[in-house]
Amino acid sequence: MKTAAILAFAGALAALFVLGVGTGWAGHRPNNEVLVGGAISQTGQYAEPAGRQVYSIKLWVDEVNARGGLLGHTIVLRLLDDKSDIQTSIKLYEKLITEDKVDVLLAPYSSGITEAVANVNERYKMPFVAYGAASTPIWEKGRRYIFNIAAVAEDYQKGAVHLARQIGVKKAAIIGQDSLFPRQSGAGAKEWAKKLGIEVVLEENYPAKQTDFTALLQKINAAGAEAVFSNSYFADAAAQLRQMRELNINFKLYSSTVGPALPNFPEQLGPTADYILGFSLWEPLPAVLGYPGMKEFIEQYEKRYHEKPNYHAGAAYGALQVTEAAVKKAGGFDGEKLRDAFATIDVQTVFGHYKVDARGMNSHEGLTFQILKGKRRVVWPEKWAETKPELPMPEWSKR
Repeated sequence: MKTAAILAFAGALAALFVLGVGTGWAGHRPNNEVLVGGAISQTGQYAEPAGRQVYSIKLWVDEVNARGGLLGHTIVLRLLDDKSDIQTSIKLYEKLITEDKVDVLLAPYSSGITEAVANVNERYKMPFVAYGAASTPIWEKGRRYIFNIAAVAEDYQKGAVHLARQIGVKKAAIIGQDSLFPRQSGAGAKEWAKKLGIEVVLEENYPAKQTDFTALLQKINAAGAEAVFSNSYFADAAAQLRQMRELNINFKLYSSTVGPALPNFPEQLGPTADYILGFSLWEPLPAVLGYPGMKEFIEQYEKRYHEKPNYHAGAAYGALQVTEAAVKKAGGFDGEKLRDAFATIDVQTVFGHYKVDARGMNSHEGLTFQILKGKRRVVWPEKWAETKPELPMPEWSKR
């Protein structure tokens, strides 16, 4: 009898270890804690946008703990630095899941890194809401444990292309960093240009670490492009604008995807950033967007970090509100129950509405803004516009 009992116990224990990864370990932690963790770019090329998401993550953790925690469990946060590197991120997520045994998984930043990490959390059946990725192909591979909250990359240049048509642009260039998100946003820009009758006279992707765009800008100018749709981050967009000014190359419209939405973009570039277009998934405009809880979130974020949240911060906070709602619906930290909750809940957040389709994709509409006198001002779509766009851009010599 004893032998049989020991064998039965051993079998149950083995089953527990097989199921242990991804099934929620919070009940086994001391002091009624729940471990929430992920790896995100705190250094490297993505540190600037990812840093705003780190701000929101820390704010959310403190707020939830002040309310009594997740289902009464105090959140212990573990955020590792992937250094903006795909292979580093993969290793860190393996560690977080298999060694640290996190109860709730947080997302990385960028479509390229998220695409790679999605293979890891899929294998271990640990779901998360991706707040730093927007490339559609991530959700077209039958994955079940990754969910989206942002607008798709293919629509990031939609507003800019519409505004280009409004001012009579006939020819445009599409450029961008040679990585997943910029390629997808570039493909979307090309499709919108085709729909709206704008000829694409040049398409080119450049290496991630490129800093000199002199030859590319001269090539665009020689091709007769009147507008540039740049699918870029902070450093490359900033370099392109500075070099356009140095070379006295003028376009009617210049639009970048990620960089201009970061608070210190106009601070660092000064007047050089004026009149350019950028894309935002969200702006801190509660009177315009009207999402519940926006005003309070903006106030708390600004009080803590002494700046208004941008869309990276808004997306992360919204995704964590979804995560909190999913935990409550699941009634615990079991990976499969959490997955089902993410797939089925219908919730309003400070970032907007969350309700995913069968692929795990949310429907979200973004905004196009123009930097005017150092400030982001929404100019498209008209229903949310704060002001009319000032286009074509004035020539450098007339500013």
